Amino acid sequence: MSVLKYIGRRNPAVEKTLSRLLPRGMEPRVLARASRHLLEAGGKRLRPCLTLACCEVVGGRAEGALETAAAFELLHTFSLIHDDIMDHADLRRGVKTVHRLWGEPMAILAGDALFAKVFEALSLNVSRVGLESGRAAKLFWIVSRASFELSRGQALDMLFSKRLGLREEEYVEMVALKTGALMQASASAGALLGGGTPSQVERLGEYGKNLGIAFQIQDDILGLVGEKGELGKPVGSDLLEGKRTLVVSLALQILRGEEKKKLLGVLGNPAASREEVEEVVSLLRERGVLERTRERALKFSGRARKLLRGFRESEALSFLEELTEFVIERRV
Repeated sequence: MSVLKYIGRRNPAVEKTLSRLLPRGMEPRVLARASRHLLEAGGKRLRPCLTLACCEVVGGRAEGALETAAAFELLHTFSLIHDDIMDHADLRRGVKTVHRLWGEPMAILAGDALFAKVFEALSLNVSRVGLESGRAAKLFWIVSRASFELSRGQALDMLFSKRLGLREEEYVEMVALKTGALMQASASAGALLGGGTPSQVERLGEYGKNLGIAFQIQDDILGLVGEKGELGKPVGSDLLEGKRTLVVSLALQILRGEEKKKLLGVLGNPAASREEVEEVVSLLRERGVLERTRERALKFSGRARKLLRGFRESEALSFLEELTEFVIERRV
């Protein structure tokens, strides 16, 4: 089963659940609009589908994890709103960011509202399926921990932006928290709700973490070589913002002399021209930086795929297997 086919089959139920949790008619209406803005702008809903697939792969029914699946999309969207405020970003998913449309105070409130709804969704799921108290406590722990890890990852991202050099291990630690933690939680929560054993829950969580790291590395690459219309944000924005991605970390090791000077002239310089950015991107291609970065993404996606060994063949397992390729072949 293809990734997009599985997502297309599961998304209607996820969207319906999101609308029930966050209705358009919620008062005050401005908060409803701000909270729903990025949800309505699109997104692949990878995290909810990861939850549903992991529920199925251990023998559960996807319908038994719907509210939790939606909770992860709410948590992800909350993090995007707050990230955009911290990054002073203008665009997300091809539309204006929440704080640009409604101001920073309302954007913060919208993010807070989404975060609160995460735990309402979990409570509804626990009550609806009659989840045993021990598993219910574990579910809330998984989501609470992921929320905290997201904050740690974002803090590291901000701190690293003030440093010139960044070791690869430091980068991996940061994205394992900022991106990997939420995918890890999405997968392990689904396995928990599906009745998985502690070993299965842990293994699928590790799958999600490695998948998330691969996803983020590919995201860093796309930020340089993708198309603006596809990405929904300006190409090269990570360079101009001075983000210490794996691409930048490897480039600082590989480039020398004038080439390195050109990179440093663009890095963290919002006034750099499009031509200067394009010249740096060409250098990264020519010197093999982008290829080496892609090799790192392949390493983590390969680790994720190996963690799926031993699970019974099913459509959900096929989706999880194909997802390890999808995250590094995607263009958006």
